[in-house]
Amino acid sequence: MLIDTNIFIEIGRKQKRSRICTSLLNAIKTDMVSEDVYVTQFSMNAIEAMLSEAHRDFIYDLLLLIYQGKIKIVKNKPEDDLSALAISEDLSLDFDDACQFLATAQLGTYLVTYDKDFIKTSLRIKIPEEVMEELSS
Repeated sequence: MLIDTNIFIEIGRKQKRSRICTSLLNAIKTDMVSEDVYVTQFSMNAIEAMLSEAHRDFIYDLLLLIYQGKIKIVKNKPEDDLSALAISEDLSLDFDDACQFLATAQLGTYLVTYDKDFIKTSLRIKIPEEVMEELSS
């Protein structure tokens, strides 16, 4: 699974769905998730830029999961950025969404997101509630 930026922002900013998103991260932290978990470098940069000093503990926890290898970072190559630009135009996605689309497709996995823009694409998407339900069954 690749986790979209908005899932981390939900947690960091303590938004309305932060509890379920935190549950997903806790499942990753405690090895309940057996599949590989990814985040794009683009997302990490956005998360670090969007969350302030008040969110330092959350950013630390996220970086620790990456350091421990529980979440892997997908780094964009220059040609990926060019592809993302084409995807953004073809699918009417913003650049961030096109990067998530491309990385997810390249990995052959699904995207965990609340972003409704992906519904109109061929990408497999799940919301955190679906992932947690699958883990509990």
